[in-house]
Amino acid sequence: MAQRAIRKRDAKARSFGPTLIVVLILATALAMLLPAAVGFSLREHELARPFLYSAGLLASIAALTHLATRAGLRGRRSALSHPFPILTLSFLLLPALMAIPMTEALPGMRFLDAWFEMLAAFTTTGASLLEGEVGRSLDLWRATVAWGGGLFTLVTITALLVPLNLGGAELFRGQIGGSVRLLHPGLDYTLQEEDADAKALQRLREQVRVILPAYLALTLGLWVALSILGNPPLIALMLAMSTMATSGIIPSGTEFSVPSEVLIACFLILALSRRLWPGAGVFHQHGLRKRNDPELLLALGILGLVVSVTALDAFLGPQARFADHLAHIWAHGFTSLSFLTTTGFISTASGGLETVFPGPSGMVLLGLALFGGGVATTAGGLKLMRVFSLGWQAQREVAKLLHPDSVGGDGPRLRSLRREGAFLAWLFLMVFILSLTTLTASLTVAGLSLEDAVIFATAALTTTGPLVQIAASEPLAWSALGSAAKAILAFGMVLGRLELLLLLSILWRRLG
Repeated sequence: MAQRAIRKRDAKARSFGPTLIVVLILATALAMLLPAAVGFSLREHELARPFLYSAGLLASIAALTHLATRAGLRGRRSALSHPFPILTLSFLLLPALMAIPMTEALPGMRFLDAWFEMLAAFTTTGASLLEGEVGRSLDLWRATVAWGGGLFTLVTITALLVPLNLGGAELFRGQIGGSVRLLHPGLDYTLQEEDADAKALQRLREQVRVILPAYLALTLGLWVALSILGNPPLIALMLAMSTMATSGIIPSGTEFSVPSEVLIACFLILALSRRLWPGAGVFHQHGLRKRNDPELLLALGILGLVVSVTALDAFLGPQARFADHLAHIWAHGFTSLSFLTTTGFISTASGGLETVFPGPSGMVLLGLALFGGGVATTAGGLKLMRVFSLGWQAQREVAKLLHPDSVGGDGPRLRSLRREGAFLAWLFLMVFILSLTTLTASLTVAGLSLEDAVIFATAALTTTGPLVQIAASEPLAWSALGSAAKAILAFGMVLGRLELLLLLSILWRRLG
């Protein structure tokens, strides 16, 4: 009886990859009903019909795929048992399916461009090839895809990557239970026994039950609040979705008031620390009080420095009204927070793109995007906890130079963070720099100038699409790229979302 139960459990666990793909295809089909309904209500019938027809097509594909794989994989080990293949397949396949209604709604759009558009949305990059007004249905579809991509990221990081000590969990050695050897033969990481034996599908279900209600409730709450502040309901919904997913997707020409920016800024704080989200108990175990959260404190220090310099520049500049100075400071603070979380909203409080970090000063935002937000959040970049770990170890090295015989304190948790955590953070930094260099070199071969290649590569790896509009001396456009450059940047967006450490974990196991 016990052996039969074990065989039944293993057969179900081995098929989690195809099962997850079927669920994601079905979820994509259901999501298409939202822009279809909005399109019909706005009398955008030519845009709404492709979404309705595509929803039926994808639902049929999901049903047929489920029937084809349900019996075929029983008792057989799936090739998609590691998170890297299944996540990579998800980020490549789903945007292709999401692009089907785009090509039908916009007859002049190539399938490659539609796939790039959907990939940029699903990875929460927010890069867009569309110019001008394209219809509210298409704008809502891009925001919906990005919202779903943010939810997918939150769930999969906690359910699939944390058990492998990836996605930021690698920084907390000895604080997450069992025994997984990763990347370095001298470093053993532990997982709780029940987590090590749990099935991937079970962990996914548990995380969906925990994260989805909060994610949906926060989105609806922000939508209602933005509508109350005077934003059109559909624009407010897209703003709420883009804020929660940190995608920065808004219809062209959209401007929101300072009260709306204040409200959005409050919700962007959620992207600065994973510990603010439910279902992140594993990140609560590093012995630090919430008010001493390193990620929040580091983010506050970075933003405080930027705002201080901005305030000094504002009050030493040309004479103006005090209210104009405050608007100038707020615009820089909000934009800095937005790019630190890799969202990419640009404040309109003091004139918009032309007055907020104009010209070469836009490189400040490139640096903020490189820092990124909190680990295991929807934000991209290096992540604040890795930056904190490196800075904490650097502080200790300087102290040893001054006092060679000193003994480091800080407790076991922070000592672990600045030793093994700093080692893995440095490893990730080197991999990130190598990836950025490779992408930049590839883009220069594809015909871009070095400066433009660096900006586009950074925007892709940090999943910050609006960065290209403000980091260069003149605004750049994704639509001006050639097919080769789009393919390279598409690879960069997937790499920036998955993090190369996930691939290295497979290679290390094969070499070890």
